[in-house]
Amino acid sequence: MYDCKMKNNSIKNYQNSKLIIYQNHLIFANTEASNPIYFLIKYKYALRHIEIQFDKSDPRVLNLIAKERNNYIDLSILFDEINKCSTMKKLIDENRKSSKNTEYLLFDSYFDSMLMKMTYQK
Repeated sequence: MYDCKMKNNSIKNYQNSKLIIYQNHLIFANTEASNPIYFLIKYKYALRHIEIQFDKSDPRVLNLIAKERNNYIDLSILFDEINKCSTMKKLIDENRKSSKNTEYLLFDSYFDSMLMKMTYQK
């Protein structure tokens, strides 16, 4: 869980948020006002549908393009430090690659099991 500020197409100003990478998803959550130990998930994007790049005008900002249903959403994530920004880009890229590999392996094993069932049923 990482502290950041984010904005998207519908939000014009940066809002405090928590960035969470969990189960092949990139999640943005806010703390609940009444009880700060609870988080409310505001946005959830599959890592396989995310493209990420640095903002050339401000090195503390990461720009993401996420696919949600049939729309593409532009996200900007602002970090406190430049080092944290570059670390997060590497982390998201690594998780993105591993999520694609994991999904491919699950897909492949599903078809292998289906083929095995078909051969035993004859």
